[in-house]
Amino acid sequence: MLHEFRNRYRLSSHEFIKVWKFYDCDWSGYIEIAELQGLVADLVRSVNAAATDEECNHRFRRIQNYYDANRDGKISITELADLLPVEENFLKSFHNLKMRRGDFDKVFAYYDKNGDGTIDPDELLGLLRDLFLYKEYEVDVAQLERIKNNLMRYADENNDGVLNKLEIINYCTGRR
Repeated sequence: MLHEFRNRYRLSSHEFIKVWKFYDCDWSGYIEIAELQGLVADLVRSVNAAATDEECNHRFRRIQNYYDANRDGKISITELADLLPVEENFLKSFHNLKMRRGDFDKVFAYYDKNGDGTIDPDELLGLLRDLFLYKEYEVDVAQLERIKNNLMRYADENNDGVLNKLEIINYCTGRR
């Protein structure tokens, strides 16, 4: 079932963060047993709408045994990334993250999922997740949220709750 799901879908970092936020119902920073059961049931039924509760529970036990690497009864963001089919990190296409203006525009367009010319907080989470994975830093959701909040506080010059290109450039170049 998971193999079939992985062959059908590829999640962007932004979509991955949305899945995480949806299933981490209590905002604990982990997908706990009941939350994981809901996630697995939704995955199973996305491939086979007629799947029984028994089939979903069987898949849940297999997934929990395989992906809960440290056997703590919950799934971390890293463990979920191993479970779900997430597309390759977009930032890997840029050598050492040294970018020209055209490269910056490509990155901005990629993470601006709704195409409104800004990076909203959820889109920023996807970008930050990819950035930390690219640099091989292990971060959890709580850390990502803190970094996002700090970045929004310092870089959002007009306090509109989103970041435009100029605000990001100003922040990254120290003009802010």
